[in-house]
Amino acid sequence: MNCRRCGEILNANANFCWSCGAPQHDANSPETIAVPVITAAEVLHPGSTRGPNGEHGDELVIAAGLEAGNRIELKAEITTVGRHENSDLLLDDVSVSRHHAIFTRTASGRITLRDLNSLNGTYVNGTRVEETTLHSADEVQIGKFKLVFWEATQ
Repeated sequence: MNCRRCGEILNANANFCWSCGAPQHDANSPETIAVPVITAAEVLHPGSTRGPNGEHGDELVIAAGLEAGNRIELKAEITTVGRHENSDLLLDDVSVSRHHAIFTRTASGRITLRDLNSLNGTYVNGTRVEETTLHSADEVQIGKFKLVFWEATQ
């Protein structure tokens, strides 16, 4: 199978191109969902339920779906993400590898995200990444899941 956008040779079951990140499925398929991007304006708008509210630690906020608005605080030095039942953050969908990625707290207190050679990749703000340092309002995509990262407030 070849990528619809760049022509790269892909695994027959790939949902996204490993090279350019393009989706390899029909956008109207019931197996996929469109997920809105959260903007800073939406977060800062009074009465908004999105984004950080009050004091909090480093956290991820689920951007859409049945669990939209739920928060996952990144308290540990390492937070594992994947489809495996022992993952700290379990994302139960075939678009997520069993051991997909890890969030790590650096010595300076920053949060980094590292892909663990997953099939469909890990994306930050629409760009495929191997490893990157996260900043507030970064959108993290792991499989079909979109999460927004928020740095700790004091």
